[in-house]
Amino acid sequence: MTRSDGSAGPQAVTPPDAHRNPLRTRADWEQARAACAQDPGAFHGAEAAHTLHWFDPATGANGAWLTLDASSATWTGWDADTLKPVTAAYANDWRPWSRGLDDTEAPFYRWFVGARTNAGFNEVDRHVLAGHGAEPAFLVEGDRWDQSRDDGRGAPVVSYPISRKALLVQVAKASLALRALGLATGDRIALNLPNIPAQIIWTEAAKRLGILYTPVFGGFSDKTLADRIHDAGARVVVTADGGWRNAQIIPFKAAYTDPALDQYLPADRAVRVVRAALESLSLSAAHAEQITRGAAEAVAGEITVERRDAMRGVGRALLTLTESGALDAADASRVRTAVARALVDAGSDVERVVVVRYTGQADVPWREGRDVWEEALLAPAREALLDAARALGHDVADETALLALPD
Repeated sequence: MTRSDGSAGPQAVTPPDAHRNPLRTRADWEQARAACAQDPGAFHGAEAAHTLHWFDPATGANGAWLTLDASSATWTGWDADTLKPVTAAYANDWRPWSRGLDDTEAPFYRWFVGARTNAGFNEVDRHVLAGHGAEPAFLVEGDRWDQSRDDGRGAPVVSYPISRKALLVQVAKASLALRALGLATGDRIALNLPNIPAQIIWTEAAKRLGILYTPVFGGFSDKTLADRIHDAGARVVVTADGGWRNAQIIPFKAAYTDPALDQYLPADRAVRVVRAALESLSLSAAHAEQITRGAAEAVAGEITVERRDAMRGVGRALLTLTESGALDAADASRVRTAVARALVDAGSDVERVVVVRYTGQADVPWREGRDVWEEALLAPAREALLDAARALGHDVADETALLALPD
């Protein structure tokens, strides 16, 4: 990066004016607390009305994104199709929800019943539509530090801003990529990434489509990652070739993602696999049940397990059966081999692994048909986005021209 005077080094960014806290005194706080206790739906609804944008299907031909403008006490926003500014014909006490808080089935509370909004739109799109596209959405500082930079004061090796408009374009591309993978509202994904912009971009893309996501901290073990993936029911995992910790490269995909998917099975599935394998053998129902129960006891209380965990339970049950004379050694060996083969053949529910190229490692373990480089998905998404812009009459040859369009 360069400073405004052209010299190298980190760039200072003037922060925007902060929203002032309206609670200036203890009396203010006590008044707000009493109002919240009396009617939580109305109290938080008054804040949500002007803090968030809500989708109103009744404004415009196909709906509009509206928020309560506190200064004018009117509902304003943008037409969902044309994105032109609109002012809705609603009184300032109108709300897009029928009930601020539904506590009839406490503790299963429902907020803003009947209203519609989108976290991605509120966090990304509306800031660009409001004319703030050139503002930094994020200031990125990499993990590596160079003490010789900035006249010996030290600075990150990587340091740059991402504008709100650039973030919007990146998120839109990632959303199109998720669609291309066959994902839709209600589907689930998992993210296991270092602290890089891709982490935010893919998260926002999921929000945009209503896809549920579980972000897994990069320092967690492969077992924890496997637990989170299965617990979420994720169909897609987004990871990276590697990440930096000081000057050391941590191979994310090889160290965490691949073992999580290849070495671990959901505990309940492992038991089902054992049962199915035993059904294919000429065992008595009582013996098969005893062996299955041994596997179930061995993996009890776990979300995911290694195959050997289930095999330990199988082995203990077989030992009991052979010592009692119910099975001979040859039968036990046949059972052990069949169950082990079935467990090895049992795979993960994850359909695709999206790999972000970050550290640029030469040798990344790869499974054809499952693994895909992020750029292989984003390249066609970029073209689809450009085609959509051209269909609207914009002369855009590339992404740079797209970013040059007015907010």
